[in-house]
Amino acid sequence: MPITNLKNLERAGELIADFGLQPVSNRFLAIDSDEKVPQYPLQLRVDLDTGLIHQGKPFPVDELKPHYDWLTCYEPEDHLDELVEKLTRLPGVTKSSLFGAYSFKDDTTLARLARLGYTNIWCIDPVQDLGVLDACANVETYQAAFTLDKATAIRQRRGAADVLIVRHVIEHAYDLPAFIEAIKCMLSPGGYIVWEAPDCEQALDAGDCTTIWEEHIFYFTRFTFKQLLLKAGFTIDYFDSVSYPLGDSLIAIVREASTRINADGTKQELALELARTQRFTRIMEQRRIGVRDKLLALRDKYGPIAIFGAGHLSVTFLSLMGVVDLISLVVDDNPNKSGLKMPVGELKIVGADSLYSSDVAVCLLGFNPQIHAKVIAKHTKFIERGGVFASIFPDGELYLESVS
Repeated sequence: MPITNLKNLERAGELIADFGLQPVSNRFLAIDSDEKVPQYPLQLRVDLDTGLIHQGKPFPVDELKPHYDWLTCYEPEDHLDELVEKLTRLPGVTKSSLFGAYSFKDDTTLARLARLGYTNIWCIDPVQDLGVLDACANVETYQAAFTLDKATAIRQRRGAADVLIVRHVIEHAYDLPAFIEAIKCMLSPGGYIVWEAPDCEQALDAGDCTTIWEEHIFYFTRFTFKQLLLKAGFTIDYFDSVSYPLGDSLIAIVREASTRINADGTKQELALELARTQRFTRIMEQRRIGVRDKLLALRDKYGPIAIFGAGHLSVTFLSLMGVVDLISLVVDDNPNKSGLKMPVGELKIVGADSLYSSDVAVCLLGFNPQIHAKVIAKHTKFIERGGVFASIFPDGELYLESVS
């Protein structure tokens, strides 16, 4: 399958899941606001030639753009020291090599390189290079503004990169073939591109609904990401998946191939990917029933339920699992969110101290599992008064369906 087949996502592949209308998960509203959170159809489709899962018709970019400048996004970084060391050892890379980067998500990688003496660096400036003037705009807007013409102008202005870093943005690209070609345009002959993207393999195998996010257009596994890169005309010098509690990170260091590569996977590999897709949708449907039944049982046994974390993970869980009506409170440590209401169910967001001033007895953990233990340790008084913590993530030790 040539990747040009991915230009029309609404018609590409086969429909595997239709979730109906879903809210924009970053649209927090004032508690007294009459405004309605916009909702759009959310579908997943799969390419039968590669097993790659993607959205059908992505949400409008203008609707995805955050409305608050305090909204932030974090990507896993524990592996960056090792990654930077690999970059400095690549054949042909020296202290005079030019390192380029796509977005603010690459700032910490560039900082590590600079500390090692690799100071010939640049990063795309959304205002100067892309004409994006809105301070609230994020990668959803960058990818829409990042055209081949803009990439050509960036290369002329900043220089062709010998190593180009592109972390956690390819999954946001509405026109994937055009995005990849624009990235290639900024590379020097024989230069390297460092791709990084979420590895959804673990979440798909677990039937974890929280991996689905309206801002992620593509859902890669090791097989499908490698297939995409090969079919896009790259030779892969390094490939790995780094393990993290919330979701692994795929890393690929590639160069443009000098000759045509046979990028077709085996029938067995493709069959495994398609089977994973079918299993994911089947397990998710089973979880919709199991999660609701479990939450009803926990509420009957212990008392009212809250969810900790007012981010897109919680929004996705509440909406796709259809359990928003079982939640009494949403708590969050971010003071900017306190007093606003959630994009789903119009639930009020309150500070974490409400765990003690309310009658909440069960608290679902809806944030990165990497810090679950830290947050629980901070709120041992909740446990001492009989409160129960449970995770919304199927692979976690405290997953709610396993809590008695």
